[in-house]
Amino acid sequence: MRRIVISHFYNEAYLLPWWLKHHREIFDHGVLIDYASTDDSVAICRELAPDWEVVPSENSHFSAIMCDFEVMKHEQRFADCWKIALNTTEFLVAPKLDELERLLVTNNLTGVRMPGAIMVDTELDAELDAARPLIDQKASGIWEKTFDFQAARIPGLTFPTRNRLYHRYAIGAYQPGRHASHLPGLCDGAPEFGAIWWYAFSPWTDAFRSRKLGVGTRRDAFDKQHGFGAQHEASLAEINLRWSKLFGYSAPLRQAA
Repeated sequence: MRRIVISHFYNEAYLLPWWLKHHREIFDHGVLIDYASTDDSVAICRELAPDWEVVPSENSHFSAIMCDFEVMKHEQRFADCWKIALNTTEFLVAPKLDELERLLVTNNLTGVRMPGAIMVDTELDAELDAARPLIDQKASGIWEKTFDFQAARIPGLTFPTRNRLYHRYAIGAYQPGRHASHLPGLCDGAPEFGAIWWYAFSPWTDAFRSRKLGVGTRRDAFDKQHGFGAQHEASLAEINLRWSKLFGYSAPLRQAA
């Protein structure tokens, strides 16, 4: 079965080169949904993944529910395929993906919830190399299953959110934000097979913080009214505070897996 990745982006020129180079080695095809980016994001997609689709979003603003609906409409185009929907900050690190797929088929399962990790930069002085994989340069984070979200009291980090669904059904049948699914026949995955490394606080550079501050401008009024994506409404001081609270918990994931 073919592997399909679907992603949506807005002004992600900083992370996209790493994201595309990483995922084009895993997936046979990608659908990249552009939310009217004003930087070089679209050009980067077309240069680094010329055979993938770059499509304009049908939504003028980012709405969690409408975004998921749009993602599922694209999912439905690819019958009999493995599928996952990822943000640009989410890297699928799956050293045993072939074996995982075989296990799902053998056990007649629909899909797997890939465990998530919050990536938190602990080496601020380390110079980044654009030519090297990001997961090799910034591999420190926190496995969500080990983190006490309630004790940390960090806005937008109140429960595990990165257990993204890797599935073979027509659509993911997602709840808002794609943090959960209504599909039957799902199981929980293990990091040694595959996981989602969520680059939420890494690499902690000026360029990364700048892109993080720009996300909130695309939220629509409905999401603001009902609290969807509230973590994106934060000042520079607030996101630095969140990073500092997480810093002490961060450790190399390759050892933790």
